[in-house]
Amino acid sequence: MNIYVIIGIIGVISGILCARADVPLAWSGRRDDKADARSLGKIALWWTEVNESWFDKSFWLSCVGQPGTYLTMWFLAELIGQNNAGLALALKINTFIGAYTGLYFHGAVVTKYIVYRRLAGKISDDDAQTAINAIDKYPKIPSLISAVSLFAATTVIVTAAILTGALNVPVFMVVFNPVAAALILVPLQKLGLKLGGSLGFGFALFATVLITAGLSLPTI
Repeated sequence: MNIYVIIGIIGVISGILCARADVPLAWSGRRDDKADARSLGKIALWWTEVNESWFDKSFWLSCVGQPGTYLTMWFLAELIGQNNAGLALALKINTFIGAYTGLYFHGAVVTKYIVYRRLAGKISDDDAQTAINAIDKYPKIPSLISAVSLFAATTVIVTAAILTGALNVPVFMVVFNPVAAALILVPLQKLGLKLGGSLGFGFALFATVLITAGLSLPTI
């Protein structure tokens, strides 16, 4: 088993961990409650009704999972670089940007929940909302950069690599990306399924691309 396959397997596990890290941010964990992705940006009553460890779990799942997803992209870039140096460099730069902004954004979201829990009932709702808005202004730009980098840019670069033959994988794998994952998962989330975030699952799909490309390499 070569290093690309090993990293790919780690990447699949890491992507699933990252996907599951989004669940506590949109769902209280109570069976009868619905998942609500709007909770990421809007105060929800259940923030104060669940144990604080619910949000700790979200942060640590993301913290443990993210390194494996970025390793996946770096090793994909290494393989792409054997045939297309430009695309490889673009993916490495993009991976660095995603790694720089991704965990910061997730940590900032969790911080917002924790701060509101500590303020709720001690100050007015308007003052609590003002405090949350003050926190929101710091991750606003990094979150935008993270979204563009991790959702859009990774998809475009890897898709280009597959279509140009820079990655030796079947052409149908162009749909193994976060954008395609979102198109599948968002409707399922609206039906109440608590599967996790599409970005994490998208990176698990990228990891399967890496595994497939790694398996195609000649053995020594």
